[in-house]
Amino acid sequence: MKQTNSSTIVVAVADPTLHAEAIHIAAATGRQVIDAADDTQLTRHASKALAVLIDDLRASTLGPIARAPNVFAVAADTTPAALRDDVYALPAQAADVLRGIGALSLAPPSGAEDGKVIAVLGACGGAGASVLAASVCRAAKDATLVDAQRYSGGLDLLLGLEHTPGARWGEVDFGAGGAVSRAELRGALPTTDDGIALLTFPRTSVADPFRLGAGEVSTVAAASSSAGFTVVDAPLELLPDRCDLAVIVLRPELRAAAAAARMVAECKAAGVASVLVLRQGAWASLEPGQVEDTAKATVVGQLQDVRGLTKQLDQSGLPVKLPRTIARAAEAVLGEVA
Repeated sequence: MKQTNSSTIVVAVADPTLHAEAIHIAAATGRQVIDAADDTQLTRHASKALAVLIDDLRASTLGPIARAPNVFAVAADTTPAALRDDVYALPAQAADVLRGIGALSLAPPSGAEDGKVIAVLGACGGAGASVLAASVCRAAKDATLVDAQRYSGGLDLLLGLEHTPGARWGEVDFGAGGAVSRAELRGALPTTDDGIALLTFPRTSVADPFRLGAGEVSTVAAASSSAGFTVVDAPLELLPDRCDLAVIVLRPELRAAAAAARMVAECKAAGVASVLVLRQGAWASLEPGQVEDTAKATVVGQLQDVRGLTKQLDQSGLPVKLPRTIARAAEAVLGEVA
């Protein structure tokens, strides 16, 4: 189904119990709701709608476009169909449907100038994925950095923003439909002097009940990607729906390369291009070409050891003027989405 600027939500649900819930969700978006009571109405309006809510009884009418990203298959959470991965169980997953519709509403029109979303993934511990993610933002200017690593310690420490007021995960309100503009999002976040807006976790010494999911990460990426660069430091399972490039950071070692190969395959299955950045050290078991052969992806940059950098990062954060090896790697990543 083609992306559209239409503001309508089409509901095509035959199950009478489920129908009322679907209408309620559609109305909560604040958009015009079309209750497609018959197949003629459904085929007439579906191709122009922002989103379609449909159940199994009506899905066959749409044919192949029933699998389009703006078509939300729904089922009552008491039925066997609700157990399928491609179905939203209602009312339990009503909030997920609203977030999905909100993300669609933030997507720029086809052909419009928009930003780029880059996910930075670590294939092994200590490879420097978080440092590279922050460095890509520093090299890009006016970028948004999304910290989706719950136990990383917080990228606010890396950027010197730990005492800066601003929203953290669990404090950003996307409203009923999940819609917030890039300007509104960035205005709510702590921001560095050189324009990096950061969304990270709150600093706490007690258990935090908030659990970050892929839906939240995708919603933020959609909101911030209307312009500029959005860089997401995340585990693979939180890869945002909108992602132009996945950068896998690893050491040139066999197990790391094997892990990267699996990540490359997962990214490919999700329709996301991926490249590699190597974190060089005192010892390496594989040459760059061997890493490429193993992981089935291209090495676009290498991070060499920088004397004193670990101490500097711990004491004063990432320097505004990036060390040459990090700057080169960051520019290489940006060049992949230019």
